Amino acid sequence: MENYISREVKQLVNRYGDEIELEIFEYSLTIHARQRIFPISDRYFKVAATICQDEPPFKDFFATGMASQKRLAIIKAIQNVHKEASY
Repeated sequence: MENYISREVKQLVNRYGDEIELEIFEYSLTIHARQRIFPISDRYFKVAATICQDEPPFKDFFATGMASQKRLAIIKAIQNVHKEASY
C-alpha cells in the first residue's frame, strides 16, 4: 500500500535542447507481513519523465524512475527517457 505525501513538477532543458518535464511523487510504503502492518518511515520517490519534440514528427517519450532518494529517482527517470527517445 502506498501513502502519498507530495507531488511537484519541474521542467529542464537537456544538453540536446530538449525540454524534459519531471513529475515527482513522494510517498511512504506500508508492508503487510505475517498478518501485521509494519509501516516504513523512509520515504520513496517515483519520477515520471517526459520528452516532447517541438518539430514534426511530433513524438512523446515517457519513462519512470524510482528510488529512496529524490536525486537518484530523477537520474534514473532521465536516463530511462533518453533510452526510450534513442530508439
